[in-house]
Amino acid sequence: MNTNNIKKITSSLVVGSSLVMSLVALPAYAQKVTASTTVSVKSQANQTQKLAALIAKTDQEITARITSLNTLSTKVQSLKNVSSTEKANISAEVQTEIGNLTTSKAKIDADTVLSVARTDAASAINTSRIYALIIPQGNIEVSVDRINVLVGLMNGIATKLQIRITAAQTAGKDVSALQSALSDITSQTTAASAQASTAETGVSGLVPDNGNKTILASNTAALKSARENIKTAAAALKTARQDVKTIINGLKAFHLDTSITASTTVSH
Repeated sequence: MNTNNIKKITSSLVVGSSLVMSLVALPAYAQKVTASTTVSVKSQANQTQKLAALIAKTDQEITARITSLNTLSTKVQSLKNVSSTEKANISAEVQTEIGNLTTSKAKIDADTVLSVARTDAASAINTSRIYALIIPQGNIEVSVDRINVLVGLMNGIATKLQIRITAAQTAGKDVSALQSALSDITSQTTAASAQASTAETGVSGLVPDNGNKTILASNTAALKSARENIKTAAAALKTARQDVKTIINGLKAFHLDTSITASTTVSH
């Protein structure tokens, strides 16, 4: 065998060996591509599920806020001791916030990228400073109005009781305990009215903090103080109600007219 033939055979073996190695390596490469594609599909499915869950949760929270705002608006419009101007201002704030939340919901519902949806959800929920203030502020206004209504009713009852106490005294009955209870009614309703006024004044000028920690702390303190005022006022009205019952029972013992009820209550 000559040298040229040997070179040709050697060259053929090298080429054949390379081809065989290529064919052997091909299935391994194909497996890597297939595995990579599977991971990618699973990852995409997971992202889609997370996006759908985030949108559903955010929609639920936004809907709950809109519902509470509408409830507050209805309560405010039924207030008896609040001016029409104040009612209109509160209503305007509520409607503005509802509009903002509705817009945020539409934007989030249209999101197709998880990272973008997270940003939009945080913006809609965590930075809704007006909502965070208007709900407690509005509820305090509602409680103040309710207290003032009950103070008026209680004072009206006290006036009627005074007539009956005077009649009992004219009839020769000892009404000193009843008169003392009547005086306490006046004291308690006056105290309740003052507490309600303080609560209203304390929250009427509050503004959204817009991320300002100093304003946030001030608002939180004011709302907490106003709630305490409401509780104190409610306690005073409860005492006044007990005074009414004491007087009615005393009049019953005299066998006199007691057609006055003491069913006034206050909730907060």
